[in-house]
Amino acid sequence: MHLNRIARAAAVAAMAATLVAGPAAAGGPRVEIGFYNGQVVEFLQPAVFSAKPNGGTFACFGLGPDLSRTSRAAPTPTLYVILNDFATQDHCDGDPTALRHDHVLSTVPGAPGYTASWKLILAVPGPNFSSADMPYTSVAQVQAGVAADKLVLQDPGATMIAPVIGGTH
Repeated sequence: MHLNRIARAAAVAAMAATLVAGPAAAGGPRVEIGFYNGQVVEFLQPAVFSAKPNGGTFACFGLGPDLSRTSRAAPTPTLYVILNDFATQDHCDGDPTALRHDHVLSTVPGAPGYTASWKLILAVPGPNFSSADMPYTSVAQVQAGVAADKLVLQDPGATMIAPVIGGTH
């Protein structure tokens, strides 16, 4: 079982290495849910499925405008992407088993550091991962999971704009 988790983490790391900028499928913005300090929030990913060539993608996900080639001066707080088979918030369109993940936002409107842009950090199962710890709903929980070797952080080098549009509920 331990080797399966390591193999899955390695597969996710390989997917992270495939981050590319390029056009995504046609469509409009997308509303997603995430966690902030134990509460559910909604955020908007504008132009996720834009046909314009400046769209960033990660695996099967559109990220909206590709910020990697810009000199945007605004800080990019962290949005943790908790990737594992027990996540429930999102997955690849058309395949509910592919790249299941939850989102943990590090800030929201009215809190320090909020800019509506995000640096994506993947959190994949570590050697001590347990599904009993799911869901991770705050940065403090993610950091505790990392400290306990339950989660391993990986930086795919992806940033995106995704303003929080719905408060906690």
